[in-house]
Amino acid sequence: MNTDSLLESLELFGNRMFTVTDGKDSEAIKECPDWSVNDLMAHVGTVYGWVTSIIESGSLERPTTPFPTPPENDKREWAMNKLSTLLKRLRESDPITPVWTFGKDQNVGFFIRRMTHETLIHMRDAESIIDEFIEVDGDVACDGIDEYIDGALQRSMNPNKEFLYPDGSIHLHRTDGEGEWLIEPSGKEIVVSRQHAKGDVAVRGSAISLLLYLWGREPQDLEIFGDVKIAAAWGGLAP
Repeated sequence: MNTDSLLESLELFGNRMFTVTDGKDSEAIKECPDWSVNDLMAHVGTVYGWVTSIIESGSLERPTTPFPTPPENDKREWAMNKLSTLLKRLRESDPITPVWTFGKDQNVGFFIRRMTHETLIHMRDAESIIDEFIEVDGDVACDGIDEYIDGALQRSMNPNKEFLYPDGSIHLHRTDGEGEWLIEPSGKEIVVSRQHAKGDVAVRGSAISLLLYLWGREPQDLEIFGDVKIAAAWGGLAP
């Protein structure tokens, strides 16, 4: 996925997230039962501010500065400003500029991709309040699946997390374009092959639905073939 497309998507998803949450500070997020809109705004604003500080530092060392603290009031406006500043810094930076990240790629491009998909998931969380969902480019969502599998699902991104992979393989099949993944547990690691192959369970759906499923959400248009318990386990691994 090219950088310009990701940055355009990041801005689109962010604007949509902030639009649908306007005036709804105390409303509950259906997909995150313990969160209100204020909690969501505090989370994304903190993440945007933290990533901005990493990029501005230009350091390859793990940051030691604390996460930014959300204000008591006007968390939505605060988060909007944090995203605006982050977008400015990302657009000013060459994606290959070296910088510390919590992933395999130690460059600004890692954060462009990570923040795009972070915002996509939370845009959908916000949209659940009004039960109206914009169309998401299938190729952007497909890139999000790759980013999740190569990142959050791997020990390389979360070296201190105890990964307990399900006792069975899963085949993901995208229905709105090209994209298939076979994920097989192998001890404390996984083996991923991007091909048509049989797993212990198969999950079929659009790219955005598969992405939401992997991040622990509950899209309505998935088809599951095989062991539903294994499917539920793979859908519950998101950090």
